This record gives sequence, structure tokens and C-alpha cells, in this order.
Amino acid sequence: MPKKKSAILEAVHETATGLHKAGLMDQWERENFWIYGAIEPLTGQHFHSSLPQA
Repeated sequence: MPKKKSAILEAVHETATGLHKAGLMDQWERENFWIYGAIEPLTGQHFHSSLPQA
């Protein structure tokens, strides 16, 4: 069974395609990193950490 496409992702893709065709958007350098986090549901205490690509 094929996956149903997300309406939001389709809209983002359509917008990006239009901007690229108009010359307003081009490829950009991407930066990768890791994000870790946890939330304690009862108290709301939370922790998060972001780390550069290893």
C-alpha cells in the first residue's frame, strides 16, 4: 500500500519549486547535528542537548 503524502510537505515542496524556478532559491549548504531530549510527563521537567555532527 503506498504511503499517503503529507499535505504540508506537498505545499512546502510546491513553494520551494516555485521559488527555485523564479531564481529566488538555490541550493544551500546544510549542516547536520544531533538533538536529544526527554520530558517527564507528570512534572514537565525536561532536558535537551544538541551536538555537532560527529
